[in-house]
This record gives sequence, C-alpha cells and structure tokens, in this order.
Amino acid sequence: MGYLTRYGSYWGMIPQTQGRLFWVAPTDTYTVEGRSYTSSDGNDGLSPERAFRTIDYAVGQTTANVGDVIVLMVGAHSVSATVAVDVAGITITGIPGSAPLRGSRMSPGGVRNRTTVTSTETAGMIFTVTVADVEISYLHLTPITAGAGISASNAADRLFVHDCTFNLGATTQTATFGITFPLGTGTATHNDDTVISNCYFQAGANVGPFIRAAGTCDGLTIQSSTFELIGAAAMDDAIECTQINLGTHIRDNDFYTPTSATTVFTDCIDMTGATTDGSTQVYRCYFPAGSDAFEATATADIETAENYISTSTSGVVVGSA
Repeated sequence: MGYLTRYGSYWGMIPQTQGRLFWVAPTDTYTVEGRSYTSSDGNDGLSPERAFRTIDYAVGQTTANVGDVIVLMVGAHSVSATVAVDVAGITITGIPGSAPLRGSRMSPGGVRNRTTVTSTETAGMIFTVTVADVEISYLHLTPITAGAGISASNAADRLFVHDCTFNLGATTQTATFGITFPLGTGTATHNDDTVISNCYFQAGANVGPFIRAAGTCDGLTIQSSTFELIGAAAMDDAIECTQINLGTHIRDNDFYTPTSATTVFTDCIDMTGATTDGSTQVYRCYFPAGSDAFEATATADIETAENYISTSTSGVVVGSA
C-alpha cells in the first residue's frame, strides 16, 4: 500500500510529528485502499493495516511528551466508558475531510467530521483529559444526554481542541455539554491556557452550554468557531463561566439561530461567575437577532470591541438600481 514514508503521518501528510502514529479502526473489520483488514488490540497499531480496535487501549500505548499521535480512522467509533486521556503531550485526531481553511469560523470539514465518536454510557464524558499539552482535532463528537464531549480537569493545561464538530442533540437537558471544565473553586491550581479553535457546535433544544467553565480557567481562548441552535426552543447559554476566570479571550465567533423567532440564545456569552474587572475580552463576534449577546455581574467585567448584533428587515432590496 502507499504507506511508505517514515516521517509525517497519513501517507506522509499530516499531522507532522517526531513521535509514533497509532491507528484505531472504528469496526472489527475495515477497509484501507480497497483492501480489508481486521482490527485488534493485539495488533501493534503502527500501520493502517494493523490498527487497534479501541481508543482507550491506544492511549495506554503512547509515551508522554514525545509527540505520539493516535489517528482515529474514518467511520463511527463508539466508547462504552469515558476515554481517560492521562498521557501528557499526545494528539488524538481524526482524518480531515479537507485542507484547513485558515480564517474560517468553523471546522473546515463541514458540520460533521468524517470520524465520529459516540458514547453508549447512560451518562458520561467521551474524553476526560487530566494531563497537560493534549491536542484533539478533526473529530465529530456526539455526547450522551447529560454527558459531554470533552471534560478537561484543572491539570489539563494547554489543551488544544481544534477543527472538531459537536452535536448535542435535540433532547432538552442543560447538563449536556460540548466541552466542560467541571472542577470548581477551592482547588490549588487552575486550568491554564486552553485554546478552542475552528470548531462547530450544534444543538436542537435547550442543552448545554456548548462550552462551560464551572472550574477556574486562566487564559482560556475560544476563537473562530460557530455556535448554532436549530429547532423552535430557546437555549439558555452558548458559552458560560460560573467561576472567576482571568484572561478569557472570546473572538471571531458566529452565533447562529436560523429556525424561528423563538429560537434564541437567552445569553450567547454568560460570564456571571467571572467577577474580576476586565477578565473577559470579546472581539469581532456576530450575535443573532433576539438573543442577548452578554450577561455579566457588572459592566466592567467584560471588555468588548467590534461585535455585531443582527437585525431584521422587511421589503428592502439591498443593492437594487
């Protein structure tokens, strides 16, 4: 087959790394370049021809902080318990559907990436990250009701989530999250310098928030992403911070409610727990008509610039002669 390069990754393309690549198949049998193979945790996982069967096993084979990458092959992966991402410095990625579109405000692969991960738990997280310098990319995550796609602890510093798509479903449940920082105050350390970039979040009911910081975060960045609510119901918050957070940057995001007049975000960005003056900065975001852009304990807590709220027009043709 065409997997001949020693360095690089998918057939010599991306992601580029000096570590090992471990491949995980979504099913017991799978196809690569027209040929059928059998996946097993008894394989070495080091080639698309010899893929592991489970994500959790693949995590256990990686070495911390040497650039190891886990590639989840195209298809529907399922987990029966949370995947404990407890090896620092690794990357977990799907296979991109296209080349990254720099400057876009959502995943370059559309609203649903080709590598999907779901959970069969009654409630729980797909990925629970408890170590630093983890990267998660090019995956479509569908959390179970009252669960989450990614849970990041206070030790998951410098987590980098990018080019992922999330669907939180159409079942009303405000404890269903896309990404959550669950650890509350009273801890000795905070989650530091997490970046969430080029992601697409969608829901069809009052779920979420899509991103929720119930624990203290320092230097959290949420950028270049789309938050979409469909259906006829309102949703409480798209992004919510319930604790003191310092240095939160929310920039270049689109909040979108295309279905009906009742489909609104009560608050697109709710920072009522972040009570330090100037601790949150929001730049160049677009908010839908009928939705409140911000909620804060005090005006000085959020600094904003170049943000826009949509309005509706009727009977007006723009640009006509």
